[in-house]
Amino acid sequence: MTRTLPAPKSDFIGLEGKVHLAAGGEPPLLKAHRAAFERFAADKAAGYSGYWRHWEVIEEVRARIARWTGLEPGDIALLGNASEAIMRVVSSFDWRPGDNVVAPELDYASGRYALASLKRQGVELRLVPAQGWVLQSGQLLAACDARTRLVYLSQVNALTGQHIDLAAISAGLRDTPTALLVDASHALGAVPVRGDLADFTVSCCYKFALGIHEGILAWNRRRRPDFTPLGAGWVSATAAADPGEFHLRQDAGRAEYGNAGHLGAYLLRESLDYLDSYGIDAIAAHLRHLSGRLIAGMTALGLEVMTPTAPESRAGNAAFVRSDTRSFLRKADADGILVWGDNGRIRASAHLFTTREDIEHFLERLPGYLA
Repeated sequence: MTRTLPAPKSDFIGLEGKVHLAAGGEPPLLKAHRAAFERFAADKAAGYSGYWRHWEVIEEVRARIARWTGLEPGDIALLGNASEAIMRVVSSFDWRPGDNVVAPELDYASGRYALASLKRQGVELRLVPAQGWVLQSGQLLAACDARTRLVYLSQVNALTGQHIDLAAISAGLRDTPTALLVDASHALGAVPVRGDLADFTVSCCYKFALGIHEGILAWNRRRRPDFTPLGAGWVSATAAADPGEFHLRQDAGRAEYGNAGHLGAYLLRESLDYLDSYGIDAIAAHLRHLSGRLIAGMTALGLEVMTPTAPESRAGNAAFVRSDTRSFLRKADADGILVWGDNGRIRASAHLFTTREDIEHFLERLPGYLA
C-alpha cells in the first residue's frame, strides 16, 4: 500500500529538533539503514557464501534502478561516484581534433571539467550561457553542429534548481551523431528519471536517493550500443585464450573495473524500497509544491531567485543569490535550520520528510538571516 506524504521524521537519523532543508547536499540516512548494515556485516562474516550474497544484493539494486529509469538491469553499472561515471563515458569516445562538446555554462563542475580536459586533444568545449539563470533548450541545441560528439547537462541543475526538459533535447538530438549524457544527481529520488531519453545517465547516490557516496552509470544499450570505456579490470571482462587478452562484458558491467560498493548496495536497496513505498510521482508533486512555496516566500522578500517558478521547471531545490553564505548558514544553523550555501547562492531543498510547517518556519526566520 502506498504511504502518505510527508514521511515521518522519526524514520530518519538525526532529524530531531531540526528543519532539514539541505537534501540537495546531504540528507539524513534512514534508521532502517542500521539493520541493512547489520545484514551486510553478517554476510561479510560468512566468507565465500556471504561474498556472493553481496553480489545478489547488487543485482537487486541494478534491477530497481533499471525500473526507476526505464532501462534494463544490464544497463546499470555501480561505480565510486558520479564524476567517475562521467569520465567513463568521456573516455569511451575516439576524440579527433575539430570535434566539439556542449554543456550549460552553469552546470556542475564534474561535467564541465571532464569536457574541458578534452581541449588537450583538440576538442572544443562550447558552454551555453543561461538567460536570467534559466537554460533555454533551444540555445543548447543551436550550439551543436555536425562535429558535436557529446552534450552534457544535469536533469536538475545543482546551482539554480532548474528542471530541464530532457524530452525536447533528446528529440532534437535523435537523428544526429551527438550523444546525450545526463547527470541525474539532483533528480533521482526527487522526480521521475527517464534513462531512455539519453545515451548515458549518471547519478550520485547520496542526495535525494538517500544512499551514501557512490555512483551510478546507466548505459542505454538500445540507443547507443557502442560504449567501450578506456580501461578494464577483472569485473569488466572475461578471460580469453591468450592470457594477455580479454573479452569485455556485453552489459554495463564493462564499466566496473573491480568490486562495486557492496555496503552501499545494501543501503541503497533499503533507500529505494523506502522511496518506492511513497511513489516517485507523489514525491515529485510534494517537492514541487514545497519548492513553489519557498520561491514565493523568497520572491516576496525581494531576493534574486534563481529557480524557475513553473512547476515542471523545478524539483526539490529553490535557490537565491547570496554572496555572504557563511554568515547566513551560521545564523540558520543556530536556529536548527539546515540549508546549503556556496557558489554565491543559498539553496533550500525539500524532500519527502519536509513539512509545510518546516517551510513556513524557515521563511519566517529568513529576514533575520539576511540582515
